[in-house]
Amino acid sequence: MPFNRLQPILIASLLPLLVFTWFSRDYIGQIDFWLLWLVAMTLVGLPLVFAEIGLAHRSGTSPLVGLPMLTREADVSTVWRGFGWLTIVLLLAVVGHLLASSGEIIHPLVSNIALPALLAIMVLIVIGLSFIKHLAGWLAVGFAVGALVVNVMQGGFVVWQMTATSLTEWAGAVVLALVCVGAGTGLYWHARTHQMLTMSTTAADDARESASRYVLPVWSFQLLAGALIAMTLSPNSTIAAVLNALAMLAGAAYLLHILTHQVSLRWQQQQFNFLALVVLAVLSLTLAMVPTAWLNQLIIVISLVTAVWLAVFAGWQMKISHLRKSLNFSSEGLYNLWRIAVRIIVPLAVILAMVGWVLGLAK
Repeated sequence: MPFNRLQPILIASLLPLLVFTWFSRDYIGQIDFWLLWLVAMTLVGLPLVFAEIGLAHRSGTSPLVGLPMLTREADVSTVWRGFGWLTIVLLLAVVGHLLASSGEIIHPLVSNIALPALLAIMVLIVIGLSFIKHLAGWLAVGFAVGALVVNVMQGGFVVWQMTATSLTEWAGAVVLALVCVGAGTGLYWHARTHQMLTMSTTAADDARESASRYVLPVWSFQLLAGALIAMTLSPNSTIAAVLNALAMLAGAAYLLHILTHQVSLRWQQQQFNFLALVVLAVLSLTLAMVPTAWLNQLIIVISLVTAVWLAVFAGWQMKISHLRKSLNFSSEGLYNLWRIAVRIIVPLAVILAMVGWVLGLAK
């Protein structure tokens, strides 16, 4: 029970700690970029987290299982159910990237082992760690915080400077915000419904009445964690790098546990299926063989697509009365502000980010 209550905080801390360095290395110390990130966190990330929690409250189950029910209620095309599988693909890409990145760190220390063999060994370790479920996530947070502390002690903080802004920077800020809040991954949707399913009926009903009280603390925690990480340099010592690699392995195990849980529920209405675990682990290993630069681009594309998909489905396809009841804002004005953000501002911001991403590739 305590682990279920803390699961949102675990996800909120895990995502910034593990994946920030993938997309922020080129923008270390740039004040203008991190201001854009703050804007993206507010205008894009926050409305999307509210959207996920609203859909979680309405469905009462994980994305893969809940979307068929939601599309029937809204009387919309079954194509919208594809969002659930898109979140699975995105999480698989993240797990593959975690494996590949940790392999790049560890391989020079055990150069007598071929990289593919090392990745295979790491996948077996990740499978083993996935059986301790949430503890693997907290282990990842512990290793990541240790790496952060060592890095600060040895390298200090970044030196800030103002640089010219561009659409490419906006694209990076939006992607970083999406990755930071986990928008489009279905993680908060899954965590919230899993949390509600373990509550008593009365407690679950009360929880459905407090979407804002759930979202805002988690989002604020992410904002704080992201800001702290933005002030530090990338790992610059062997100890910090190894701790970071161990954090990635434990984080991959936790995400693999969540993936297995969701797919098992969809396939056989049970919480665990060993075949699903093995298939997902093999797919993660396959993605880990892909160059990390390509995985970066894959994660960027899927993140942007899932963000638009989620915004359009929640803002334009779901019935107004359903989400109003699920979110239960304190006033109609706040609900209308969220609706404007998720229907108009989020899609436009993400489309601008797509344009910036294409321009960045062209350069």
